[in-house]
Amino acid sequence: SSLIFACFILSNSLLLNKKHGENGIFVQNSSMSQYHLLTPGPVALPPFVKEALCKPVIHHRTREFESFYGALLEDFRYLFQTRQHTLSMIGSGTYGVETAMYSLLRPGERVWVVNMGKFSQRWVDYARLLELEVVETTKNWGEVLSPEEVLPVMESGPFQAVVLTHCETSTGACIDLEEIAFAIKQQQPACLLLVDAISTLGAIPFYFDAWQIDCAVVAAQKALMNPAGTVVMALSEAARACLRPTHAADFRNLYNYALWADRLNYPYTPPVSLLYGLQAATRYLRQQRLPTVWNQTHQASALFKAGIVQLGGEVFGHSPSDSMTAFSLPDVSAEELLQALEQTHRIKLSGGQGPLKGKLARMAHWGPAATENARLTLRAIDQILGKNGKIPTNLPAEGGKS
Repeated sequence: SSLIFACFILSNSLLLNKKHGENGIFVQNSSMSQYHLLTPGPVALPPFVKEALCKPVIHHRTREFESFYGALLEDFRYLFQTRQHTLSMIGSGTYGVETAMYSLLRPGERVWVVNMGKFSQRWVDYARLLELEVVETTKNWGEVLSPEEVLPVMESGPFQAVVLTHCETSTGACIDLEEIAFAIKQQQPACLLLVDAISTLGAIPFYFDAWQIDCAVVAAQKALMNPAGTVVMALSEAARACLRPTHAADFRNLYNYALWADRLNYPYTPPVSLLYGLQAATRYLRQQRLPTVWNQTHQASALFKAGIVQLGGEVFGHSPSDSMTAFSLPDVSAEELLQALEQTHRIKLSGGQGPLKGKLARMAHWGPAATENARLTLRAIDQILGKNGKIPTNLPAEGGKS
C-alpha cells in the first residue's frame, strides 16, 4: 500500500507539471488546465513536500528516528519562535486545541474564551463539555476582540486560562495577539494563554516566547503546506508544569506526548511519512527565513484585497488577516462565483459558513505561489464579472511586515 501511495503522489506531481524555480519555489504552469486548490485549508502540496512524503519509512523505535525527530522538534521551535517545548501528534486542528484544553485545565477551573465565529465557538462548547467555569465574550462574526476589552474581564476575578483564536478562519478576522497577550499577562501573569494559531502560524508574525504564550496549536494543512492529519504544538514551562499523568492509554493527554518528546519519540506509532512532509516544510521556512515568508504573505494578501476592492467588492471583517481573505462581490452571489471559478477556471475557493453561508468566498494566501495565485484568481474573477481586463493584476502591495 505504501508503494501504491508513493506512485500515486509521484504521478500526480508529473500530471500537475510543476516546475521548480529558485530556492525550491514552484510556479504553476498556467498553460495546463490544472486544478488550483486555494482554500484556507486544505492546500495544494508543493513539490518538495510531495517528494518528502515518498521517502522510505523508518522504524520509530530506532536511533535513526530519534535523531530525525529531535531535529524536527528543533525546527518546530524556530517555527513558533520559542526555546521551550514542542511536540506533534496525529489529529486535526480541532483535536489539537481540544487536547490542549483537556490536558491543561480541570473541571471547575475558571477560563475566559473569546468567541468570534464557527471555530472559536467550538472552544466555548468544549470548555463547557469539560465542565469548566466559562466566561464567554461573544463578538459578531467579522469583529475581533480589542486590547481595550481585556482589562474589564481580567478584573472580574482570577482565571486559570484564556483561550484565543488568532485568526477566525470562518471570517478571516485576526486579533492583535501581541497587544492582547501583553494586556492579559500584565493583569494576571500566572494565567495560561492558549492560542489557536491554526490559520496563522507560518504565514504571519508569531512570537511564542516574546508574547508570553503558554500553548499554541497549528495544523499541517494550512501554512505548513502538508496533508491534513498532524498537529504541532508549543508549550511553555508553565504549561508543561500543569500537565498531569492520567493513564498511558489516554491519548488526549499531552503529558504522554511531552514525556515521549523528551525521549525524541512518540507514545505510539507515529505518522513517519507525514512527519517527513512537515520536515520539508519547516526546512523550507527556515531556508527562506520567517520574516521573508511573512512579508510574502502580506504582499499577496494586500494585492488580492486591493484587487477585490477595485472590482467593486468588499473585504469582510474589521481586522482581516494577511493569511486569508473573506470577500463578496457585486452582481454575483458567492455560490455563483465559486461555481464559475471551479468549473471554468479550475480554481477552488471556500464559501462562507454558518450565518455567512452563501454570502462570502474565502481564499488563503499561503505557500510559495501565493502572489501568483492572487493574480491568477483576480484575472479569473475579472473575466467572470465581465470587466474585460480592467482590473490590473500587478497591483503594488503596500509596505511589508517583518
